[in-house]
Amino acid sequence: MIVHDLSAVSLMAFVTTTTVMNLTPGPAVMQVVGHSISNGARAAQASILGILAANALYCGLSVLGLGAIILAAPTAFEAIKWCAVVYLGWLGVKALRASLRPRAPRQAPTLRARPRVLFRQSFVLQGANPGSVLYFCTLLPVFAGDADGAPLRIAVLGLVATVMEYPVLLGYGLAAAHARRWLTATGGPRLLDGLAGSALLAAAGSVARTTLRHR
Repeated sequence: MIVHDLSAVSLMAFVTTTTVMNLTPGPAVMQVVGHSISNGARAAQASILGILAANALYCGLSVLGLGAIILAAPTAFEAIKWCAVVYLGWLGVKALRASLRPRAPRQAPTLRARPRVLFRQSFVLQGANPGSVLYFCTLLPVFAGDADGAPLRIAVLGLVATVMEYPVLLGYGLAAAHARRWLTATGGPRLLDGLAGSALLAAAGSVARTTLRHR
C-alpha cells in the first residue's frame, strides 16, 4: 500500500480532524497572537516557523518509529514539559508586571524580541506540547495504517498538516497585528504588554493541562 492508496474515508477523516484542531485556539495560536501583539506580524513569522519546526521534529520521529519511545516515557516528558511551562510562564508574568508599571510612552513592550528569540520560544512551547506529540506520534500513524509504506504516508500527511496549519496561524497573527495598531494608539506599550503576557500565560497553561499519561 502506497500513499495514493489511502482511502477517501481516511483522507476525509484526516483533513477534518486536522482542520478542527488547527482552528481551535490552543497553545500555538495563543503564542502567535502574543508575539504578534508585542512584535508585529512580520517578526511573528519566526514564531510560526518555530512551531512548525517542532511539529516537523515530531513528525520525523514518528516516521522513524521513535515516537513510541516518547509515548512510553510520559514521566520524562512531563519533566521537560514543566520546565518549558515555567520558562514561558515567567515571560508572561514579566510582561504583566511591566504592564502595571508606569513608564515612558514610547518604550517598547517587554516581550519585544528578535526573530530568533521568538523562534526559540515557540519551538520550546510546541516541543513541550503533549498535544503535538499525540497528534504526530499517535494520530498520524493511525491515519497512515500499518501496512508497507506507512513511514512515507506519515511523512506526506505530516507535510499536508503543516501546509494546512500555516495559513491558520498566519491568519491569527495578522488579526492580532491589526489589533496591535489600534491598541498602540489607544493604550500604548503597557496595554500591549498586558495582552501579550496574558496570551503567553494562556499558551503555557494550555500546555500544562495536557499530558501524555493514561493515553
